[in-house]
Amino acid sequence: MNLFDLKDRVVSITTEALLIPEFKKIWDRDKAKDKEKAIKEFSYIYFSIDFKSPYVQSADAGLAQDIVAKDFMKNARYKPDKDVVAAIDKYKELQETPSMRLLKAALKTVSNLTNYLETVNLHERDKNDKPIYKPNDLTSALKSIGPVIESLNKVKEQVEREVAQSATLRGRRIKGNREDP
Repeated sequence: MNLFDLKDRVVSITTEALLIPEFKKIWDRDKAKDKEKAIKEFSYIYFSIDFKSPYVQSADAGLAQDIVAKDFMKNARYKPDKDVVAAIDKYKELQETPSMRLLKAALKTVSNLTNYLETVNLHERDKNDKPIYKPNDLTSALKSIGPVIESLNKVKEQVEREVAQSATLRGRRIKGNREDP
């Protein structure tokens, strides 16, 4: 189920999403006619959490939320209130599939590997003046990067197929809770 639409770089909430209590609360508490605050908060939720968001795809979750806060809330120190956090939690729950969880875990591992490769110092020595990092360990890690990227791309494609499949069920009906993806 698509809860948000992205049109002309503006996030809008679908009618179905407004039936979900956590999203309805954000919508209803914004008394302004243009719902500018609610739209900003929905933008924050979408761009910091949605699998298809370019922010999520290019950064780890914590960093993505910081960048989105700066770009959409116009405040790099923005911290979502309890209602926005509740909506984020609900959105995560509604969009996550088993393969998506696997992909997230894999991306986190790749992020850790990237940090390792960025910080490894081949000149670092232990108390006995022996190298802490061996060049063979580093070259082995570097050789595995290609297959890791290929595997990540395969999992990502699977997740994209699942997302597309769940969004377009036959007859445009909404998938029931007990139906397979």
